[in-house]
Amino acid sequence: MALSDTKLRSLHGKPYTGSPELSDGDGLGVRISPLGAMAFQFRFRWDGKAQRISLGKYPAMGLKDARALAGELRLLYDKGINPRTYFDMEHASSDLTVKQCLATWMDDYVRKQLRTNTINLYEAIVVKHMTDAFKGRPVNSISVKDWISFFSAQEKASQKRARMMLIQAKSAFSWCLRRQLIDRCEIMRIEPKDVGQRSETGERVLTFNELAQIWIAIERSRASPANKLLHQLVMMWGCRLSELRLALRPEFDMKDLIWTVPKEHSKMGNIIRRPIFSQAEPIIEKLMNAYDNVMFPGHDLNEPLSISAANRYIGRIRDDMEGVGYWRAHDFRRTVVTRLSEEGVAPHVTEKMMGHDLAGVMAVYNKHDWLDEQRKGYELFADKLYWHIKNFK
Repeated sequence: MALSDTKLRSLHGKPYTGSPELSDGDGLGVRISPLGAMAFQFRFRWDGKAQRISLGKYPAMGLKDARALAGELRLLYDKGINPRTYFDMEHASSDLTVKQCLATWMDDYVRKQLRTNTINLYEAIVVKHMTDAFKGRPVNSISVKDWISFFSAQEKASQKRARMMLIQAKSAFSWCLRRQLIDRCEIMRIEPKDVGQRSETGERVLTFNELAQIWIAIERSRASPANKLLHQLVMMWGCRLSELRLALRPEFDMKDLIWTVPKEHSKMGNIIRRPIFSQAEPIIEKLMNAYDNVMFPGHDLNEPLSISAANRYIGRIRDDMEGVGYWRAHDFRRTVVTRLSEEGVAPHVTEKMMGHDLAGVMAVYNKHDWLDEQRKGYELFADKLYWHIKNFK
């Protein structure tokens, strides 16, 4: 019978008289001592002899990570490669520091396998704020108390960032544990709920009058045309900022009036098609006349505006406004969907407007983008927005 987190928790640290080893399948099992100490192991046969590899102790290594590691070992075995060679890495050492663990994880996994946005997120949080933590100390010498003290200090700067830092750090150290670069890391015993607070699910839906105030504030601000038009188009399209910020000229078909977001710029890795509706068309043409291949450049006309520059700009706009309260560019997405739903636009249309794949059978068989319906929705939203801008007092 397969293992479960519930079963492991119920047995851990308690007197135990059952079978000394419980199997999970594919060679993975957990050995349990009479005192309830638990360790994952991978079993296989090599040269006709039974072999056993210790993977890590529970709960420092969780069931999910043990299964992932066992899966990688099983792949080697199926290819005729001794699974023990998995751990023959020239940089393997149980004395790695936090800095060395993060660097190895980033170089050997994150930068090779993950998307650019995810890489940037890791670099901006866990790499930036944890690289110099516990300088010179091996990770396996850092106690739970030490980690709690570290994150308590981080909470004073930002509760949300502290929790995100913990989550990202656990991903990094879990990767190192699975490859036996380190033999233990006490941070794995700390749960996200023990540190900081999580980011709230967004709830802000702006009124058309508030959108008009923001639009006018953007118009009156001192910034490059690219920065201004970027945020005004995001307000009307309800797209993710980076979908448009990274856009290149060939993505805009001005003959058929379709904007195609390549999967490289999409958060979900899917191609997104949106109509270039009547109110957006002159803005796109203005950008094409002003710039070359990069539609929304920063200081270097050959490079897109950076996410930090875009966020700083919105921060300045927000700080200079009165009566609107706190808002983010991402709130435009929720606002577009909510306001158009109020006008009777169908959910499958607003889902496509947001760049979401449809659920269930529709995701498999229905590849229609409802571009005409999207266009009508966008033009309805833009008409109401322009009316409020014209009549704003």
